[in-house]
Amino acid sequence: MILFDTQNFLPDVGGTQLYVTGLADALAARGHAIEVFCDATSAEAAARVDAARTYPIRRFGGPRPWMRWRKARAVTARLAEGDVKAVVTDTWKSLSPLSESAIEGVRVLCLGHGNEFLQVPGSAKERRMIASLAKANIVAANSKFTAGLIEPFAKGKVKVLLPGVIPPVGASREFAAREPRQSPKLLTIARLEPRKGIDMVLRALPSLCEAHPGLIFDVVGKGADRARLEKLVQELGIAASVRFHAYVSDNEKANFLKNADIFLLPNRREGHSVEGFGIVFQEAAAFGVPSIAGADGGTGDAVIAGETGLIVDSEDETVLREATLKLLADNSLRNRLAAAARQRFWNEFAWDAAVTRFEKALLG
Repeated sequence: MILFDTQNFLPDVGGTQLYVTGLADALAARGHAIEVFCDATSAEAAARVDAARTYPIRRFGGPRPWMRWRKARAVTARLAEGDVKAVVTDTWKSLSPLSESAIEGVRVLCLGHGNEFLQVPGSAKERRMIASLAKANIVAANSKFTAGLIEPFAKGKVKVLLPGVIPPVGASREFAAREPRQSPKLLTIARLEPRKGIDMVLRALPSLCEAHPGLIFDVVGKGADRARLEKLVQELGIAASVRFHAYVSDNEKANFLKNADIFLLPNRREGHSVEGFGIVFQEAAAFGVPSIAGADGGTGDAVIAGETGLIVDSEDETVLREATLKLLADNSLRNRLAAAARQRFWNEFAWDAAVTRFEKALLG
């Protein structure tokens, strides 16, 4: 049996939640016995998620310290019953309360995402992370960049395991080349925060709209940066070309992806915040949409420069503008990148393909 000890699980929204839930689902689909111990969330939404799955899910609620203690105690009790071959934790925080004696003889894989390893050297938190990760057999980095961040915390235990991705609603393996449109659609789906680089897209938009009248830039997501971005839209006089969308359903998200010509996320590092991989790039790829990504962080493993998209210096508005104009003007290039992105998604990132690398790491 493979036990998941996680703070992140559907129906909570986010890339880590999709990652952990997708891995549990994929292992279960391969015939592995799975049990999940996770944090509580909306009871009604959780009931729908749990009913759709064939494996047991135990959710723990209440004040956070008490909840964490109860969950760790339940996981320890389940380990004591035996027959657990491996434990998967979503982060070092879930592994921290488990004692070495509780996991003795069990293979432990801890997922690593990126931001959590940007710590002040010598801090108390850094010491807690090192102590926690010492209990793991493997710390699975979601990119080569993230692996470099993790190595000082878990020397010799880091392995790059590119994440799998749940295929978005409506995505398929079939690719059809697209004809150029008079009114192209650009798309960003992200939490609205400065490191996503949406402000740089907005600054490039006046020139893009001049070259392509009728161009629309859809921004899907919520976050504290929305007010600043909306103000920038007004200052630049591009309100007719920008549409903000907060929460959208899976079907609505699929429609945005399906109808986009280019997916834009020129991410950059902001303080202790960086893109460790970027699952959303692969969601775009599932629909045959090429991406323009920022050069910071682990996006080089999510988007292959010149093959499945373009990677730019996200601090340089001119470079971003020229890259976008290039893709919009060269339909042959855009279709070539789109076809390669789609093929790579289904061959390497859709969970029925990606799960194999996790099986090998967990079970040998």
